[in-house]
Amino acid sequence: MAPLRFVTLSGVPIEIVELKWPFHPSTSGSDWFVLHGRVNLLDAGEEQLHAEVAVAMTQTMKDALGSLEPQNAEGMVVNAIRKTIDNGQVAFLKSGKLQPVHVTSRFYNFVLKQVQFPIQSEELVNEMIKRSVFWLGSQPPVEIARPYDCEYVNFTREKMLELAGGLAQQGMILLDGDLARPTDLLRKEEPAIRAAMQKAVEAGKAATRISA
Repeated sequence: MAPLRFVTLSGVPIEIVELKWPFHPSTSGSDWFVLHGRVNLLDAGEEQLHAEVAVAMTQTMKDALGSLEPQNAEGMVVNAIRKTIDNGQVAFLKSGKLQPVHVTSRFYNFVLKQVQFPIQSEELVNEMIKRSVFWLGSQPPVEIARPYDCEYVNFTREKMLELAGGLAQQGMILLDGDLARPTDLLRKEEPAIRAAMQKAVEAGKAATRISA
């Protein structure tokens, strides 16, 4: 698979370099289906920090999605990984310790019969857009309002582009259609952007030490 690059709401830039399709039944005998993958921390320097993840899908979610093929399940898998990072439950390490990511019914609206992640505040999504452009938008520019991003924050494509337009008016990003690049004004926020990333990364490491 081609690497998938995203920024989490907590400010962590990631590259999902491997998802070992297909899902397979859990070997523990529980009512789960499992998919292994690898997530790299972008800009980790020589440390090459990463997380080996085991994404576990419940039978209920399998039935709701109708299929666990990539075209049906990849978006939910990607965003469940992002939410687990946001919750401080993934540690980026040098080692290959396998870490769980759970895909459950809290990410699905059974009334509307569609994937539905929690809606986020405009302030938080604005920060995510800025950080996405900073980390991912230099060469080439990054697409604003990708379907996985819209699903992740529960915003429409139109709302995402509206927020991006506001950031462009502030001089934070250069917006060409739905593609964005960072400006010098955004680059001046590098210390705060890196601090947010470090805080989220350290939260994951701390949670791993506690659970060890």
